[in-house]
Amino acid sequence: MRYFLLSVSLGSLGFLVGCASDANAPGIGSIEQAGVSLNGVSLNGVSLNGVSLNGVSLNGVSLNGVSLNGVSLNGTVLAGVTAGGQTVSGTDLVGSQWVGQLSDGSTITLRIDGVTAGSGANADVLSYDVAYQTSAGWSALCGGNAAIPVSGLFDYRSGVPGGGGFTASSASFTFGCRGAAIAKCVELGYKPWLTIAGVGLGNHMVACTRLLRADFCGDGATYTVDGTEVDLYDGLGVQSDTQSWNAEAEWTQDGARCVAPGTPSRVQQKVHRVPPCFAHDIDHRCAAPPAFATGTLLASETARP
Repeated sequence: MRYFLLSVSLGSLGFLVGCASDANAPGIGSIEQAGVSLNGVSLNGVSLNGVSLNGVSLNGVSLNGVSLNGVSLNGTVLAGVTAGGQTVSGTDLVGSQWVGQLSDGSTITLRIDGVTAGSGANADVLSYDVAYQTSAGWSALCGGNAAIPVSGLFDYRSGVPGGGGFTASSASFTFGCRGAAIAKCVELGYKPWLTIAGVGLGNHMVACTRLLRADFCGDGATYTVDGTEVDLYDGLGVQSDTQSWNAEAEWTQDGARCVAPGTPSRVQQKVHRVPPCFAHDIDHRCAAPPAFATGTLLASETARP
């Protein structure tokens, strides 16, 4: 399976889209268990008939055949202005079409088919049902799941410098398909548009994607298997330590800051794939307790064997 990237330019605003199929994705406002998440290997990928989407022009956004201007993203709310000066957002955008730029230079048409509001702790999160046009009709972009827009761009490469990284941008955003790491981290409370105790959550959101994917070396390579439980928590109170499990690692937006002694159980499930950075990252003081005051953003624990 090849994964795709989709970036968008909305006048001066753009977005990146990549999705992962998960028919059993939890509803917005819920997580598997407080502080515990089922991690997986996908950052934000889905197969689109083997073709990569590199960009989408939001200059070509239309609603009912009429172009939209001044498209913006505020939190997860996409909005635009009609030629008559009316602001449209939320469910007003159902039926709107967007132009996607493919890796071979051609384009593809995307369409928003639905907008759903979250609930509870995620009442401020909107998700969008997005489809792409094919010769046979319209197909779900996220394999049947909705997507959550997140400001900025991710690097979906694996095992290379910069892989799994994030570039903040006021002119671009990512559609994170639910069931994959980006959307999961938003639903876990790491919403990059929020600030807690004077600390913006953007880096926490990126650190969360590294943690869920066991991207220890910060190069996009994952060392876990889908469905493995991991306990994650932070120093801001977004997620708390709810388990007495084995300390695994401390995390920043660049990967694992340190790794606890012994081979973490998530790595044990990847035969013959010990992260190369373990040679210098293992520290008996790691996550005991986590050094949140000196740069650690998140800590992880894995279930006892």
